[in-house]
Amino acid sequence: MAQRKKWNHERMKAAIEAIRNKEMGSCKASRVFNMPQTLERYVKDWQKSSSETVETKLGRKQVLPCEAENDLAEHYLLMERKLFGLTMADVMRFAFHLAVRNGIKNQFCKRNEKAGRMWLKIFLRRHSQISVRTPEGLSLSRARGFTPESVAQFFFKSTNPQWTPFNIILQDFTTVTKPPSLLYSTNIRKY
Repeated sequence: MAQRKKWNHERMKAAIEAIRNKEMGSCKASRVFNMPQTLERYVKDWQKSSSETVETKLGRKQVLPCEAENDLAEHYLLMERKLFGLTMADVMRFAFHLAVRNGIKNQFCKRNEKAGRMWLKIFLRRHSQISVRTPEGLSLSRARGFTPESVAQFFFKSTNPQWTPFNIILQDFTTVTKPPSLLYSTNIRKY
């Protein structure tokens, strides 16, 4: 991957000022100050000062403000601590409604009323304490049958010599459904 914005900031500011003051052209300034040929892009924005132009970030601009994203991350972690995991679709839908209700200009899909997968990917990269995990599948009958009484009965039967393998029913199909991927805290290990 190419190294970007690895030049000296002070020399870049001086080159921008020299071009804006019409002391020299962009080609000569790039040679004199040892700057890349892309110097012209930084000079084009006349509203910004040279220091603001040098400090601009590369890549996509953040849709939601930092404090809103931090609040979203805290909300997801709170929901996870309360054992109510949110799916990726829930997260994207929640971000869309947050942007709309606060009047934040965005490019989210208005038809589906969701933020995009790219936004979610970048959001998860910025908030490394949240990760996407897929929980283990569990059938409804097994979940209902997992009570203290049934566990005690199982251990009673396993210690009882009358329990035989003929009590086991073999089936060719499964009733376990594939659960959706959920957002979890990276600090907590799930068993």
